Amino acid sequence: MGSDMTKDSVFKSLVRFTGPLILSGLLQQVYYITDSVIVGNYVGELGLAAVGVSSPIFYVSIYIISGLVSGYTILISHYYGAREYGKVSKLSNTFVLFIMITACILSAVGLVVKDSILLMLRTPAEVLQAGSEYLAITLVGVPFLVIYNLFGSMLRAIGDSKTPLYAIILSSVANIILDLVFINVFGLGVKGAAVATVIAQMAAGAYLGVHIYVRHPMFRFSLRSDQRDTALFYDSLRLGVPRVIQSSIASVGHLLLQNIMNSFGVNVVTAITTAYKIDALTMLPLVNISVAISIFAGQNLGAKNGARAEEGLKTGVRLTIAFAVLVTLFVVSFGEAMMKIFGVSDHVAAIGGRFFRTCAVFYPIFGLQNAYSGFLQGSKDVVFASACSLVALGVRVLSSYGLAGVLGSDVIAVSEICSWIVGAVICFVRYRSGRWKVLSGLKTADSAPAHAG
Repeated sequence: MGSDMTKDSVFKSLVRFTGPLILSGLLQQVYYITDSVIVGNYVGELGLAAVGVSSPIFYVSIYIISGLVSGYTILISHYYGAREYGKVSKLSNTFVLFIMITACILSAVGLVVKDSILLMLRTPAEVLQAGSEYLAITLVGVPFLVIYNLFGSMLRAIGDSKTPLYAIILSSVANIILDLVFINVFGLGVKGAAVATVIAQMAAGAYLGVHIYVRHPMFRFSLRSDQRDTALFYDSLRLGVPRVIQSSIASVGHLLLQNIMNSFGVNVVTAITTAYKIDALTMLPLVNISVAISIFAGQNLGAKNGARAEEGLKTGVRLTIAFAVLVTLFVVSFGEAMMKIFGVSDHVAAIGGRFFRTCAVFYPIFGLQNAYSGFLQGSKDVVFASACSLVALGVRVLSSYGLAGVLGSDVIAVSEICSWIVGAVICFVRYRSGRWKVLSGLKTADSAPAHAG
């Protein structure tokens, strides 16, 4: 079975789960960064820009899938904490069939509209063809990425963060080797990077699938109708659809932000998309701590232990602040130097370094936003958490367009900071209201007072 997070000390349970989760997240980013490092050094800055401009379009599919999977994961953590393993099995059987059909549809639609979207976003002409080729291959691989992410989410929901770590190690090694072979040996350019990524994801998904089949019978897939439960499935949609709506709107928002970025020219596009890769890597501990808080809260609220769930949040907040300070110091000191690993020019690296120096001081705020949002999601307060994310994104988009004429390319960093501050304040106020106690079934609406702690 997985790891029961309703027992043992809160700190030990959370850290034991968070450690492999952070390592998984870091390796996951290495997995993506490897493409960019090799492309930047063997294909050049135009190849790097092609990968950068295509990523927001590819992530539209991923955001939708991730939103749906999040609802499933929340329910699994609650049912596992409540020891209702039969519900875990029936929900999984129903959800797997649905999510794979959805993945195939998204892949097909993406292939049809990809070029139109690239043109609509004013993609620089010199990277248009390469971006389209990279995007086509990654879209074909969406179902394999979904398998890999779904299986990893299953295991994390029951407290197993180690097995997904092993899968990421496998996929990262495979990705590095295949990148070098396809790009450096065969000269396939950005197409080689895309193919390497898809194959590596297939390998990771296969590994997790075998592990789940052998070690976790409750997750074994069956086509028998008596092994599915539509009521449970609709419950997962009730939690997942708000995240899909959030993700869909967020995807449009990110495309609007990409449009602003593209308007500053290819140097800024290369600098900021490369900086985002480093940014994502360094901030991953903060994101993964929030995931751990969500799973911890889900299992303990499923077991009707609200006090332990809150203690997990407090422990998670302390970890978040500690990591955020370390990350800030690291990025301010080494961010610009890390840009040069990608093979960019000194001018492009300087643009990225300025972005880091502007944003990094506010990483603790970003971490707190994620920590409280993670707790709200784990307590089934998904609608509000999603709405909070959309409000923060709205602040980011509006400030980007409103201040671009004044701040120039610096607006990209400033708008992010504004969104973090707004999101953190809203999520904290919602947590203090105590509404999560009603949504998680700890109290009725009439008996739940505002949080006083």
